[in-house]
Amino acid sequence: MSDFKITELDDAVDFGHLPYWDVVIIGAGPAGLAASLTTAHRGLTTLVIEAKDKPGGQPQFLYADKRIVDIPGFPDGITGEELSARVYRQALNALVQFRFDEELIDIQDTDQIEKDDPLKRVVTARQTYLARKVIIACGLLHYPRQLPVLDQLNSKNVFYKMPKIGDYRGQHVTVVGAGDSALDAAVMALERHAHVDVLMRGATAAGKAETLARVIQSGGVVHNSTEISAAEFAGDALALRLTDGTTLHSDVVIVQIGFLSAKETFERLNVRLNDDSSIAVDPYFETSRRGVFAVGDVHGDIKLIAVAWAEGIQAAIYAFKEITSPYWLNEKRLRDQKIALIGDKISQAALRQTRQK
Repeated sequence: MSDFKITELDDAVDFGHLPYWDVVIIGAGPAGLAASLTTAHRGLTTLVIEAKDKPGGQPQFLYADKRIVDIPGFPDGITGEELSARVYRQALNALVQFRFDEELIDIQDTDQIEKDDPLKRVVTARQTYLARKVIIACGLLHYPRQLPVLDQLNSKNVFYKMPKIGDYRGQHVTVVGAGDSALDAAVMALERHAHVDVLMRGATAAGKAETLARVIQSGGVVHNSTEISAAEFAGDALALRLTDGTTLHSDVVIVQIGFLSAKETFERLNVRLNDDSSIAVDPYFETSRRGVFAVGDVHGDIKLIAVAWAEGIQAAIYAFKEITSPYWLNEKRLRDQKIALIGDKISQAALRQTRQK
């Protein structure tokens, strides 16, 4: 049975002049979008802050054209771009508000109390926002690692995600990277009839062996232990000088060498971290700071879209219940602790009885 009925927000609300938001969500990926839908459908004013210029998170930026086949409800699969667009449209229909190109700087405590809730001040590179609850859903990894040797060219033909080009027929594409994303990019370019070279810094690929085999079988050329030492324009193409002394002429360069960690951001937030620099959360997805929750890749071991959705929904429900019933979460924790203590006592009593027999 559903625990709520959809409460539509009044579209006459002046979202531009709210004194505070019920919920501010950091990140417009799968976890953040699912959380925003859940809070907005419960009548909470909801703001989503995204550092990039569009919503979608990793499905949008890593798998825009790749068909994702493990999401329930899409038997034929769905591309990352289409999935992101669908969920974003659903959020807009629920009157979720968005701010793009705003990177999170800090989440500060304040002395201001609203309806028994101490407000948080969310600080971005552009503005500040007051919120009763904050949900961090920005992902463990932020921005793609870049190559300065290419960036100095400021070329529109250098991409840090799979570019949306319908046909690569006859073009020369260089893919830099050895992981799954790089190999997937190479396969997609080869399927579009490109000539593909893959540059790997190490001696072996880090991605799936079967994907590497597809690259080679499809005519891709793999260069192991090779990097770009210099780059310059050669007409409309790019001339890439490699560390083995050869030069590649490439129409398009796709760089997939991993992402920069969000560890520095998390440390600024003064939340407890796990050994792998992810955010530590309790069973209710609340961090070591009251009123600040974290969902998705920022803490989870299972990095799947469906899992991110589920966690975003759960954290949003916990935040909603805390807003509508202050201290509900603390009371639930006390009940859970009492149940756990009773369970321990029963187990210890049973163990003593077993030993006495």
